Amino acid sequence: MNGSVGKIFRAIGFIAAIIGPATVAGISAYKTHSETDSGLFFSEYPHLAGTRMDGCQACHLGITAPPPGDSMGAAVPLSSCDSCHRITDYGRKPGNTLNAYGIDYFKTGRNASAFSAIAGMDSDGDGWTNAEELAAQTNPGDPAGTQDRKPAPHIVVSFDDLVKKAVPIRQQTIFVNVSKSRDGDSYSSLRGFRLIDVLEAAGLSAQAAGVDVISLDGYMTTFSVNQLRRRYPQAPPVLGLGAETLGECGWVRYGAPGLKEGLPLPDADILLSFEANGERYAPASLNEQGRLKGSGPFRVVAPQMENPGIPDISSQATAACIAAVPEKFHYSRDYEKNSDYCVKAVVALRVHPMPPGTMDIHWPQFAEKAVAGNSIVIFGAIDPDPGP
Repeated sequence: MNGSVGKIFRAIGFIAAIIGPATVAGISAYKTHSETDSGLFFSEYPHLAGTRMDGCQACHLGITAPPPGDSMGAAVPLSSCDSCHRITDYGRKPGNTLNAYGIDYFKTGRNASAFSAIAGMDSDGDGWTNAEELAAQTNPGDPAGTQDRKPAPHIVVSFDDLVKKAVPIRQQTIFVNVSKSRDGDSYSSLRGFRLIDVLEAAGLSAQAAGVDVISLDGYMTTFSVNQLRRRYPQAPPVLGLGAETLGECGWVRYGAPGLKEGLPLPDADILLSFEANGERYAPASLNEQGRLKGSGPFRVVAPQMENPGIPDISSQATAACIAAVPEKFHYSRDYEKNSDYCVKAVVALRVHPMPPGTMDIHWPQFAEKAVAGNSIVIFGAIDPDPGP
């Protein structure tokens, strides 16, 4: 990396994504990191809204590394979200998170004219200019996605389909540790399908290695197939940290029945859940700012996979609230934040590696129908059964 580009990366940190509102099917890319680049990109290329290019991967890297929650596991292709998290250690250090197209955009000024200035370039060196790739709705920063490839195999699977296929419904209590969510840490009783069972019902390929779980708002996280096949031990619950005990400083929700301090929770699976504490998730939608409302119809929930532990107070708690609890409950990034890989409003599953000669489908075009139809679209390394 040359000095001038390095200065740009240090100045913008890790949140320089091309993420913006879409005009197709009510979908928009992940918008936790609010940036002006979004509007500039879609003003220049409005036809890309609601396509496979509507997301952080337009300018951000996807690296190959062990997935979250499995630091000693085999490397798999990570989503752009997880790649940024890994490169920057969740924002605690600087790092280059940009792909070749993103680098060219920033080097050329990071403004409205930058897109037209680099249109004739071939940023990723795959033989197609940036303009040609964007006209074809392929990624000018990724040589693996070009217009001579066809969309990957895909299948839409509904709740009713899973029931008809006799995919077992599981019920389990899972502890979720968050960083700063207003929801707080939680002990919840969930009902759902093992995520690996859903994938196998959809025709998971023997070559499948990793799965990107994608939300309605474009957030995504990655699991390895090996992770999905495991069960995970959980720590004993810690009681007395909710609002009923600590008032406005309480941050833990105790929705699951039968919690007993000192008694470890049962081993847990990674679930495609549809119900928490006896209630179905509310169907998700996006507000005018592109932020997610609701969690359903499906949410992927994973237990702590490497270091099951205790609740810790929000990173945004007041000094008075921090002082009100013992030090072991003070916020710590070293506690495993499994909320980072619990995904609300799951509408798509991307299975790696893509079959030879294929690339992503336009998954955002399925998203709104997925919410309405109690379904998800699964694409990539699958061999879907065409049925009778």
